[in-house]
Amino acid sequence: MRRSRTVRSYLALGVVLGLLTALVVVTQAFLIADAVARLFDGRPALAAAVAVGLCLGARAGLEWWHSTVSARAAVTLKSELRKEVLDDLVDPRRLGPVPRSSRIITLLGPGFDAFDGYVGRFLPQTILASIVPGIVVLAVLVVDPLSALIIGLSLPLSIVFMVLVGLVTRDKLDRRWSALQRLGQHFANVLDGLVVLKVFGRDQTAGLRAVGERHRKETIRSLRVVFLSSLVLELVATLSVALVAVSVGLRVVDDRMSLQHALTVLLLAPEAYLPIRRLGAMFHDSTAGAEAVSEALELLDHDRHTGHLPAPGLDRADLTFEQVTVEFPGRSQPALQVDAETIRPGEFVAITGASGAGKSTLLDVLMAFVPPTAGRVTVGGLDLADIDPEQWRHLIAWVPQVPGIVDGTVEDNVRMANTAATSAEVVRALRDAGASDLSPGRWISESAHTISAGERRRISIARALLRVRTAGANLVLLDEPTAGLDAAREGTVLNSLRALPVTVVVVAHRAETIAAADRAIRLVARELVPS
Repeated sequence: MRRSRTVRSYLALGVVLGLLTALVVVTQAFLIADAVARLFDGRPALAAAVAVGLCLGARAGLEWWHSTVSARAAVTLKSELRKEVLDDLVDPRRLGPVPRSSRIITLLGPGFDAFDGYVGRFLPQTILASIVPGIVVLAVLVVDPLSALIIGLSLPLSIVFMVLVGLVTRDKLDRRWSALQRLGQHFANVLDGLVVLKVFGRDQTAGLRAVGERHRKETIRSLRVVFLSSLVLELVATLSVALVAVSVGLRVVDDRMSLQHALTVLLLAPEAYLPIRRLGAMFHDSTAGAEAVSEALELLDHDRHTGHLPAPGLDRADLTFEQVTVEFPGRSQPALQVDAETIRPGEFVAITGASGAGKSTLLDVLMAFVPPTAGRVTVGGLDLADIDPEQWRHLIAWVPQVPGIVDGTVEDNVRMANTAATSAEVVRALRDAGASDLSPGRWISESAHTISAGERRRISIARALLRVRTAGANLVLLDEPTAGLDAAREGTVLNSLRALPVTVVVVAHRAETIAAADRAIRLVARELVPS
């Protein structure tokens, strides 16, 4: 409700439609009772029958309107939340690691599809269950206080049973949602490592079948509880209506109650329980949607970069680490710990250390994607957290461990660094990245596997060189840029990097890369000390 005006508008309209539905239900009961009483007394009942038909039509129209509005609200909310999640993932001010792709795919696909049950069926029924029983009980109270007392005492019992059954159902459906997430993650992991699995002859069919079977069993358990819960609510409602019917019937026989009043009470009594029974039956529709909403809000609930100061150029500013520590939940040691280090303008610095020491995390901190848990990074005396992240990243050229490419030509991919670069500048960048053998017009594609790992890396290095030379970047960050390159091309790349008049920070394991640097900063993994 806080995030979506659509939901607020829909709920407001739902309350209005719920009130109208309750009034029509009460009016319908009075009219039917009057028509039947007229027939028994031999009086004309045509006008009453016409009025009953109009009430039935009005009730059907209101229910259709309510369901239509609910369905549109579900579609709109899905679109809004999908857009919000996707916009958040590419938001330059987003802090924290990017969630796993399998988690995002599960959420945006089957997770958000569950909104149809949650917003389209469960929420409208919740509104009706909140409004209709109270108005019906008031109408019964006017006709017969004793029946109203019976209904008023038994309604809370139905609600208690609904809550108890709902708690059990929620636990079952929570496990089903977790099983669905595990299935999605397992399938994504198998696809990511398919080549390795085939080389080592590891058949994952049994694993996928086991995870899928676990999901199927959780689904069957959930449905079993749902069907049993519907039975419980039907039983409670039936017994409650039976108590009202016995009370009314005995008084009609003793001539202490008129037939018209008795019929009115008997028609209204089931209507008091009907919305609650439907709500309990629809609860399983809500759980998956509610889980998806919680997952989306959790994904969107993270810190955002609040910096707004202009970014100083590193051609004249020191880059300083002041007791920087980065910790992630669930890890027994800091992801990164740097006591005190200063990188001077124009330095070529190699970051070394064992796997897990925080080398890649250090680059994430420098790119303002991960904020330090403690300490700070300063640029020319300014805290990096106070600098506008978009301006800061415009000054960075970045070569990741696994460079990304887009479907297009080699030149298109290099030009991602600066779309205004000339073809001559692109050719020069390719040559200095040891990629002169790659034709700028060659078509490459991620999906068609038309490019090797080494070619991908050289294109990414050319992209970084082009960004420095044509887009004003003065900080180059590279994560093992020469991995997969032969000695000749490695030498070409290192010479090109050393010739750059900017600050270069490179994560390195290879001795040749470390030797080419002005100096090396060695990171050491340290255990967390409980406070």
